[in-house]
This record gives sequence, structure tokens and C-alpha cells, in this order.
Amino acid sequence: MENYKIENNKLKNDLVKANKIIENLQKNQNENSNIKLLQDENKNLKNQLNLKENEINEMKLKIKNANKKINLVNLDDIMVINFVSNNPPINQGIKCLETDTFAEVEEKLYKIYDELRNTNNMFNVNGGTILRFKNLKENNIKDGDKVLLINIE
Repeated sequence: MENYKIENNKLKNDLVKANKIIENLQKNQNENSNIKLLQDENKNLKNQLNLKENEINEMKLKIKNANKKINLVNLDDIMVINFVSNNPPINQGIKCLETDTFAEVEEKLYKIYDELRNTNNMFNVNGGTILRFKNLKENNIKDGDKVLLINIE
């Protein structure tokens, strides 16, 4: 009987040890599952980071290209020429550069007075005729000059 009690106690202790081992294995399995979830989340975050880095690089490239397209101008180089006419009544200043062709400046005027596009117009400055495809400097147009718009009918 005493042997059975000893063996029973030994079996109980073995059962407690086995239950502890099972419990530890279950904890490890849960931890492994959590590790797997963390690894997946880490992978997703790395992918998102790579996407954002690519997006940032694309934006930097766009900004760099946009800056190349922007022509910076010295404020002292900007001039205003004034278009005047009695028929139709116009008194409009247009900002431009002396390197702009008169056709470019004329286009700026037509953006304001669209109805002038459908008319035959001639322009004079200081008594001389303006050539459309020469720049303002070549046409001897200076800052503040009045350009007379003559509507040829």
C-alpha cells in the first residue's frame, strides 16, 4: 500500500510537471503567434515606408523639374507698358520684360480684352509702328510707354 501511495504521489508530481510543460508550450505558442503578428505588422510598415519614400522622391523630382521651368526675374527688369485706345475705350497696363516679343504682350492684353481677338489691330508707340515678332527692346518700347491700339476696320 505504501508503495502505491509513493507511486501515486510520483504520478501526481509527473502530472503537475506535464501540465506545466503543456502550459509553457501553450504560452510559447501564443508568444510565437504574437511574434508572427508583429513580424507581419513590421513588414506592412516597411512596405508603407517604402511607398512613402518613393512618393517623397517623386515629389522632390517634380519640385526640382518645376524649379527648372520657373524663370526667375529680377524685379528691376519688369516693366509696364500702357495700352490706350478710344475705340473701344482701353487704358490697360501690362507687365512684361524687354525680352518679351510684342506678340506675347499682345496676348496678355487679349486675355483681358478677349473681344479684341476678332479685330484687326495695329499698334504704335512714340509715333512708330510696332513689329509683333520683335521683342520690346527691338521695338524701342520702354517702361511706362503708351502703346496706341488702332482698330483697322
